[in-house]
Amino acid sequence: MQSRFDMFPDSSKEVEIAANPLADNYPPKINISPVTGKITELRISKSLIRQLIHKGEPYPVCPRKVYHTLLLRDVVTPPSESMIKGLYFENKCLGVSANGNAVVDLPRHKKTGAKLIDHDRIDQAVERFKQVKEDYGLIVEQNRVQRYHKRRWIDSQCQWDIPIYLDGTLDLISPISTSGYSFEQATIDLKLTRDRDVVETFSNGLYHSTSWGNMEQADFTESMMYRLIFGKPFVYMVFDYKATNAGFRDIPIITDINDPDPKKAAKASKRMVELNKTIRWIITSIMQWEASGWPMTPIPKVCNSCTILDCAKRNKSIEV
Repeated sequence: MQSRFDMFPDSSKEVEIAANPLADNYPPKINISPVTGKITELRISKSLIRQLIHKGEPYPVCPRKVYHTLLLRDVVTPPSESMIKGLYFENKCLGVSANGNAVVDLPRHKKTGAKLIDHDRIDQAVERFKQVKEDYGLIVEQNRVQRYHKRRWIDSQCQWDIPIYLDGTLDLISPISTSGYSFEQATIDLKLTRDRDVVETFSNGLYHSTSWGNMEQADFTESMMYRLIFGKPFVYMVFDYKATNAGFRDIPIITDINDPDPKKAAKASKRMVELNKTIRWIITSIMQWEASGWPMTPIPKVCNSCTILDCAKRNKSIEV
């Protein structure tokens, strides 16, 4: 049975598009009782899910690290090089980037100050976006970019002791019109990748890459989450900056469980069922970790990148 989520609204009349009210770049995903120290509200985002589970397969995690870096977020993990490039690309295309993290430049040549090769290629991708904006009829205005919203998640199968919300910040909400499809309003997610045609995915055990050239094997958590939160069709706009044949690909994702096409509705419904299972796993795991006191669990590949430097078990030897 699927979760009831306000009947999965498709109408813009039922969806509030509000400016992000959070001043902090990394607001916590939980509210804590000052009396008991226990969680009183949980907000689940696609980024939280992405770091805990992939297509139903949980990653190895340390509950103490999850608490501080993903939930309370009082310990911030520095962005990776690819994340910085993505924020720069968003800022150049939309005038703002996620969570207010304005990246207005990229590292340059230490002696000459000249742009590095990737920097120049990403700037070319920005120019391609400007052309796509005109070709596809996108409207990029301040009130349409980096919009935050959260919605209460009501589960028909489980009763939780605390309120659960799904929250997220979209890149752009805009009309879009192409030769193959047209939406009056769509949630548009910009992606910058090194190669839009890659067909193989890879994993280091804590992360899975997206094979933009072979989306049949993709994880659709992000697109289904945004359907629930914003009630709109979802489209990826993928730009790459490879050395040759750099370009663009738009990828509309089937997310409407009430689509008039029965095959599309069935595909969206299957994806929604999987998302509901994932959300329940997230909630159950967090509640269990809290009940056990957020134990430190030394795992070599988790500890190696951990930003909680004073952890008592960080350097504990593990039998392998």
